[in-house]
Amino acid sequence: MHDGAGQGEPPIPVAVDLTSCDREPIHVPGAIQPHGLLFAFTEGDLRTVSVSANLPDLLGIRPDDLVGRPIDAAFDADSHARLRAVLRQTEGTAGTPVAMQFRAGGDAGLDGVVHRNDGLVLLELEPRGPESEGAHAFFRRTSGAIRRLQAARTLTDACAAAAREVRNITGFDRVKIYRFASDFSGEVIAESRDEAIESFLGLHFPPSDIPAQARALYTLNPIRIIPDIDYRPALMVPNRHPTTGRPIDLSFAVLRSVSPIHLEYMRNMGIRGTMSISILRGDRLWGLIACHNRLPRHVGHDARQACEMVAQVLAWQIGVMEEDAVTRHSLKGKAIQRRLLGDMEQMRDHRAGLIGNSEALLDLMGASGLCLYGRDAVTTIGRTPSIAAIERLVDWAIRADGAELFQTDRLPTLLPEATAYADVASGVLAVPLSRSPPRRVMLWFRPEVTQTVRWGGNPEKPVEREPNGGRLQPRKSFAAWTEESRGRAVPWQPHEIVAAVELRELVIDVILRKAEELESVNTQLARSNEELESFAYVASHDLKEPLRHIEAFAGLLGETIRQTGDARLDAMVGGIESSSRRLRNLINDLAEFSRLGRHAQPLAPASLGEIAQEVMADLRQRIEEARATVRCEALPTVLCDRNQMRQVLQNLLSNALKYRHPERPCEIRIFAQVENGKPHREVGTDAFVRVFVADNGIGFDPKYAEQVFEPFQRLHGPDEYEGSGIGLAICRKIIQRHGGKVGVETAPNEGATFWFSLPLPAGQDGAEQV
Repeated sequence: MHDGAGQGEPPIPVAVDLTSCDREPIHVPGAIQPHGLLFAFTEGDLRTVSVSANLPDLLGIRPDDLVGRPIDAAFDADSHARLRAVLRQTEGTAGTPVAMQFRAGGDAGLDGVVHRNDGLVLLELEPRGPESEGAHAFFRRTSGAIRRLQAARTLTDACAAAAREVRNITGFDRVKIYRFASDFSGEVIAESRDEAIESFLGLHFPPSDIPAQARALYTLNPIRIIPDIDYRPALMVPNRHPTTGRPIDLSFAVLRSVSPIHLEYMRNMGIRGTMSISILRGDRLWGLIACHNRLPRHVGHDARQACEMVAQVLAWQIGVMEEDAVTRHSLKGKAIQRRLLGDMEQMRDHRAGLIGNSEALLDLMGASGLCLYGRDAVTTIGRTPSIAAIERLVDWAIRADGAELFQTDRLPTLLPEATAYADVASGVLAVPLSRSPPRRVMLWFRPEVTQTVRWGGNPEKPVEREPNGGRLQPRKSFAAWTEESRGRAVPWQPHEIVAAVELRELVIDVILRKAEELESVNTQLARSNEELESFAYVASHDLKEPLRHIEAFAGLLGETIRQTGDARLDAMVGGIESSSRRLRNLINDLAEFSRLGRHAQPLAPASLGEIAQEVMADLRQRIEEARATVRCEALPTVLCDRNQMRQVLQNLLSNALKYRHPERPCEIRIFAQVENGKPHREVGTDAFVRVFVADNGIGFDPKYAEQVFEPFQRLHGPDEYEGSGIGLAICRKIIQRHGGKVGVETAPNEGATFWFSLPLPAGQDGAEQV
């Protein structure tokens, strides 16, 4: 609420509650400091509408004698002419110097500054003191200061040089460079001082020391001076705008009076005279050059202008250094992008390309971890939270922010559960890779940086209450107060955010190109599959005719040979007949496999329980022959092609019967588990059912768990177990068409549990009894 760096701007009332400082109209205090005069004129005729009440002290004329009269009632003709010339040549609120002389004021000249604001012309006047200098001396002083400042090569050196130059120009006891943080707290980053005055170098000050409306005025008016904090304000007479009736706006007036609360703040600091100069980067208030003196100290107009030039050169130096850092970072980013693009094109996988360039990417972003998050896959690089924590973080960020991009350097403050992984992700930069579901996000992480911050006084107690319980007052102590800061990371800089967005665009381009290529490949594959299915169907149909002749002739030949009693020839014919039957089964299965996509029916709700009962009825004879016990538990209703789902259950149950263990009774269990995926806003719920067919048969080595679902893949010879080896491939193709998955859990001699998953109809989350 006060300017711990030099110049806070609370309003003038004597008893102000400090909690309301941010709302005080400090631009209309109704008074000025008495070391100068202020005139307010109308724009056209330069008629005086208001003048400061200290006019009699300098001129011996009462304000009422001038209000309502033209300018030449107070100033001589030359001054009148110079003022009109300045007003013709300038526009806006910027202050312009003009030399003025009172009509009846002796030989004493006046340093004037004129500016426009709110439809009025405001003229500030200060007596020209002995320190006023000519143009040549002013140029010599400022040009030397500027050369020394421009020689600095680092921000620290530039700020230290600026503090020294301003102190040389003004003679203040202490000059400090005060830099604003993103939360508007401040830090003294450079200082030049008399050894007898306390050092503030390295101290931090809370945002309340310079409230929002004070920062706004520092942006509008770069120079502020209080030669003597014990001054008595000179009121504006009258303090009323002639057109609007509002108080006169003194936002751009250097003489503007300040709040007694601020003056009390400076007294508590042991300061009697102060001045501040704004350091502006464009329209942004970067910081202040704050000057303190233990005794009253006035600095003339020429010296203030020299200090303002130093501040402008410092701001230019800061801009050059910041832009140089941004340029170097941008060039580095472009080089990494070119390498990354080449790797992703070569590997044909954006995730592999990112992993291959992970070290360079993390270095570019100043991050310790990176995550490519999608509902289908999650890739992490470096140090990141757990995948479960990342999933919750993504959902929270989308709900909480809803913006195109989310970034913070203090995640645990916003998301309390992030405290558990603050050492990994106190800073987060989340850049969406897609705008529509399913959501894909690129997340960068920065770890917690534990800092020991030295404050100028206790930041938790910027104000104190008077001993008698009266009004609040500024804190009295500015002794260093140490605080350990946790849960914060190094803030994300604008150029780093730009780099992250550029990387996002690069990855999206690669993904889109890959999607287009995949679409083209899928179209070709679909066409090839269609042709293969058509060929397989025709081929199987055409193979049946010669196979029937082979079987018929083999039968006739077998009958003839058996009449001769030649056992060797009879065995050979038997082999022909056996191979013919296997070939017929293989052809039938091939035809069935090719018909899956051609004769599929639309998906419709069907009871798996009913389908399982029908399959058990069809296989009743085989079940009885195997002396098997088949137990079917509750199964739900699903969206499916009823005939194809019947084929899946029949194949699985047939396999369980076929591969039963010879040394123990065959037991088969059919059951289901309904599982709910994490609900999310895009699709409501991910509920699905997993159906199991478990047996206690011979089982097999789990390393073949994927192979068994490939067409014509068999783990046993044709003489051990009959079959073509295509049944499980048919099951997988059917389940994939339904949007599900298949799998098996098994071990040798311990049986096998085959399973498949299917989405449940919306609103269904339980099973029905069969």
